[in-house]
Amino acid sequence: MARILFVAGEGPARSETALALRRLTSHEISEAANGAAALEAVGRKPFDLVLLDVVLTGIDGFEVCRRIRNEPRTADVLVVFVTAAHGHVENRLRGLDLGAADFIVEPIDQLELVARIGSVLRSKSLADEVRRHNIELGEKVVERTRQLEELASELRIERDALRETFDLFEEALLLLDGAGRIQMGNAAGRKLLDDPAVDESVQGALRELAGQAIGTGAVCDRSVSHSGRQLQARAYPAAGRRALLYVRDITEQRDEEVRRLQSEKLASIGMLAAGVAHEINNPASFVLANMDALGTLLGALRERLDGDPRLFEAMTILQESKEGMARIYRIVRDLHSFSRVDDEPTATSDINAAIESALTMLRNELRYRTVVERELHAEQPVRVSAARLGQVFLNLIINAAHALPEGNLKGNRLKVRSRDDGPFVVVEIEDNGPGIPIEVMPRIFESFFTTKPAGVGTGLGLAISREIIRSVGGELEAESQPGKGALFRVKVPALEGARPDEVTPTPLPMVRRRRRLLAVDDEALLLKAYRRMLSEHHDVETRVGAREALALFESDRHFDVVLCDLQMPEVSGAELYASVKTQWPELAERFVFITGGAFSPEARRFLDETAVARIHKPVHVAELLELIERRAARA
Repeated sequence: MARILFVAGEGPARSETALALRRLTSHEISEAANGAAALEAVGRKPFDLVLLDVVLTGIDGFEVCRRIRNEPRTADVLVVFVTAAHGHVENRLRGLDLGAADFIVEPIDQLELVARIGSVLRSKSLADEVRRHNIELGEKVVERTRQLEELASELRIERDALRETFDLFEEALLLLDGAGRIQMGNAAGRKLLDDPAVDESVQGALRELAGQAIGTGAVCDRSVSHSGRQLQARAYPAAGRRALLYVRDITEQRDEEVRRLQSEKLASIGMLAAGVAHEINNPASFVLANMDALGTLLGALRERLDGDPRLFEAMTILQESKEGMARIYRIVRDLHSFSRVDDEPTATSDINAAIESALTMLRNELRYRTVVERELHAEQPVRVSAARLGQVFLNLIINAAHALPEGNLKGNRLKVRSRDDGPFVVVEIEDNGPGIPIEVMPRIFESFFTTKPAGVGTGLGLAISREIIRSVGGELEAESQPGKGALFRVKVPALEGARPDEVTPTPLPMVRRRRRLLAVDDEALLLKAYRRMLSEHHDVETRVGAREALALFESDRHFDVVLCDLQMPEVSGAELYASVKTQWPELAERFVFITGGAFSPEARRFLDETAVARIHKPVHVAELLELIERRAARA
């Protein structure tokens, strides 16, 4: 039984923890409410361990630890810190420098707390025991120089103590001879090489590594896989043609690195998509606007050229061109959505739009392989970014498509369904392919597990998709019957009462008035297109770039609405808005931003933090006219 001093501020958490220590252990538990009381208690009464909160009134936990360790009378007292999750790494480094024995991160699990305290006390007891044996051994060497048998006995005791110490390590430690036989090892090491359940190829690779170190006289490394875990082995040459083998599990470290690389890759792809969308948007916008203007002109010529087949052909060509531009418009919108790789906690999305976006991007992959059936009935938005949802649906849909045999377009079916299910939105992606084999099913969500040929699949798609869905409180499940296809079910918490980030303005039954507009953009052709597009409805003035707009505002600010590009060289739309808001705040209320994709961090931050009206390029005339009227009426 050990004497333990528990030091924490007043509160129910302290009482619960102290009660748990008394209930679950036989140790003598004392309490102190602050640093000063703790130092007084340690000076008055010997303790084996101090369980110490980092944050205390007056003298904090670090200072209490420093004083305890610096006082010779209390230097051997163990100190275990309790710390909050934030700042955990910095607190650990600082505490270790002060001599802390362990750290426990809040919230505290009572059984874990008891186990960790017991482990620290056992480690100290074992260390004290080892020191005691060392002292005894030194005395016996001096006193019994000629008593070789007794010395050998003491050495055997030391070897046993060393084995016990080895067993404290979770990593495998083994001393092997040239034939690969174990001469010494801890429990983890013996289990790795002696357990029949371990693959023989793994055991053979480890023995081969040890033999390589013995033969070359150099340190040798090798990675091996065992039961879905990644192991890193290192062999050190030792005296007597032996090798010390050290094996550690690096699965979590490897997965973390893979997730980081995947995130960086997704961010790079997103920025590329945003850049492509932005470059397409300006020409697409003025081509669409010019087509609308051309359609108006051809309509005016209808009476003069009535019956002329060339007019009909021209109108047909124009309509087909507009349909092609409409397809470009949808692709650009999908690229813009995919480019938003940040996963902000406040981002909300329309799950049906994310599904349609993924299907659009996979159109060429699907059109020659399967018939896609949609049943999209979900109405509630979800709190997860469209880019993250798109990544999940891209993975699931492409996997389902690849499971279907080629050359059977009429027989292959891929069904995509969405529905509201109480507090969740559920999406199901089902194919009628061969299904998932029973022996494969338990491993489909493992990292790096794939049934695809080398170079085709990485084995990361389903693992990352499940992690994305679980990170927002949802779940990704799979069902399959061999020969009858597979079904993947995505459940995402619904966000009642909210609406997705990208919502097309709903037309209101209002009477439009002729307004005075200013259009600001760095693209001269786009400004001409705005004139053609809007002059029939409003009085339009244009300025190339933010500097010309600021110069105009010095003398003329009588505009009902200012249409402003967000991404412009030299002075951006956000900088123009900030300057206007400082000098003429009433004019800032009339800004409408027309953006081709805010792919720079500054632009994204501006849109996220500023309540401004916005519309994405390429724009539709009706949508832009509606937004202009709403903005002018509000201003």
